[in-house]
Amino acid sequence: MLKIIDKIKKEHVFEGLESKDKDSLFKALSEKIASVSSLSTDSIFDALKKREDEYTTNIGNGVAVPHGRIQGYGKTDIFVGFLKNEINYDSDSDEKSPVKLVFAILSDLENPQDYLLNLSQIFFLVNQKEILDKIIATKNFEELETVLESFKKLDEKFEAEKQIKFLIELERAEIQIKAYELYSSTHSQQKSDLVLEEYKKYKDTILSKIDVAVLENYKRIKENKGEALAKIENYKCSACNVAIPKMTVNEVRRQNQIIMCFHCGRILFTTD
Repeated sequence: MLKIIDKIKKEHVFEGLESKDKDSLFKALSEKIASVSSLSTDSIFDALKKREDEYTTNIGNGVAVPHGRIQGYGKTDIFVGFLKNEINYDSDSDEKSPVKLVFAILSDLENPQDYLLNLSQIFFLVNQKEILDKIIATKNFEELETVLESFKKLDEKFEAEKQIKFLIELERAEIQIKAYELYSSTHSQQKSDLVLEEYKKYKDTILSKIDVAVLENYKRIKENKGEALAKIENYKCSACNVAIPKMTVNEVRRQNQIIMCFHCGRILFTTD
């Protein structure tokens, strides 16, 4: 189950944020957060800006996830900001730059695992296009809550452990299909054609078992990244080689939910 849904409070949802660029957005967001927390506007802005200077938190689909860690904060909070007007989030003006919705995360400096886990869950949430479109269309907290609750019910319908196994089998089937298609293009052998058909049937069988939202997420990641799954090896993501916190690894091992790499956005799995 996605725990982030239960963390979004009414007072943490901000509507009609006015900004013309990333800095003015961070200032507006910091002021709003400061008004409902014990933090100062400057401390929030500095934390968000410090992280942003490392690498953009724009994750595409019109969504950014600015986040920061503050000494002594003692918890992890999620804030949702709806922009009054879409802004060009990144100065290089690439295709994923426009942003109209932000999920901001603030956490304690000494507890990076919790905020990374929340980041991973937000990645999964915003990659569900149908749900994301509904979130962007909401006008107030009550409407947002309704959409998130519907997603929560969808999330509870499938067993993450089985879904991950199906995705792994799907990738294996796709690899075999490509191999036999390549072989068939250079060799005229009836046997290889029969094997190819068997793999295609097997792939169709697997597809019928995968949850629609999970499959949509898988396809979108695969289209953007080439590979949608990443194995955790020695506490690192095998795709981007970024270290995965122990808490996140344990969550992946428990297989109660689908966890995505907070850095590259691929679906994580383990074999131990």
